[in-house]
Amino acid sequence: MQAVAIANDALSARIAPFGATLVDLRLSGWPEPLVLGFERHEDYAEADHYAGAVIGRFANRIRHGRAVLDGRPIRLSINGDGHHLHGGGTGAARQSWRLEEADVTRVVLTWLSPDGHEGYPGNCRVRAVYSVLPPATLRLELEATTDKPTFVNLCHHPYFNFSGRPDIFDHHLEIAATHYLVTGPNLIPTGEIRPVGSSPFNFRQLRALGANRPQPGFNNTYRLAEASRAHPTFAARLGLPGGPAMELWTTQPGLHLYDGYKLGSSLVGLGGRIYGPHAGLCLEAQNWPDSPNHGHFPSAVLCPGETYRQVTEYRFTLAR
Repeated sequence: MQAVAIANDALSARIAPFGATLVDLRLSGWPEPLVLGFERHEDYAEADHYAGAVIGRFANRIRHGRAVLDGRPIRLSINGDGHHLHGGGTGAARQSWRLEEADVTRVVLTWLSPDGHEGYPGNCRVRAVYSVLPPATLRLELEATTDKPTFVNLCHHPYFNFSGRPDIFDHHLEIAATHYLVTGPNLIPTGEIRPVGSSPFNFRQLRALGANRPQPGFNNTYRLAEASRAHPTFAARLGLPGGPAMELWTTQPGLHLYDGYKLGSSLVGLGGRIYGPHAGLCLEAQNWPDSPNHGHFPSAVLCPGETYRQVTEYRFTLAR
């Protein structure tokens, strides 16, 4: 799969135009890739794992694909258990983005989602900028504009696995959130925002992912405690004892935790590794799912003359 390489002395990444996808990410001094990835175009185009892709126009779910915008009903495509999922079947992750710029440490990709695409109003222009920053940070900046009011909620969907082992249960996670969104059937939010308390969803302190897990696994959104639309703030920490550690900083109001329990049992990835359920962990910085149908959720409306902007940074260190 053709991809563009960007790097500094500590961190290197490969970015493919299809889906604006992070195909590979490596930390100097560590032998394993940091993310799940694939070498063949078919492993992205014909799969539903969304590994490493930029998701849009709307990441996560919109109940029954229905919402109201400026008093007008909107009908979006249905592609996930009776609901609209990740921008529809031909959303951003299924598109070949245009490579606009590339140098040693930075790549810029763009995509036009035309008026009516998957049911969304307006011509929506999206820009993704990946940068490798010192000392060992991968930064992703996402922007969007539109010529009609529309919904926009972009996110990045990498699966992290620092160990190269079959699952991520030995990784330790911290999330800077005191509350999470309660969901009903098919992972649609009920509207309730519940304290994490002593539930399995409490990651206020760094702890192993394999302990105190709900069944079948984690697939839920957190209300970030210190979200800022202007500057990235600390959202989560993921680490492998004795190995790499990552801090995720973002401008987004939510973080979706998914531990990969739906991954297929025989996906062949980087270096011939076999990926199965729980082979990787997603930490998706985004707006809240189904926000167009909950007035007390952060707005996902983008209007003409406005620019949607968000930044997420993955900051790595290596235990010595």
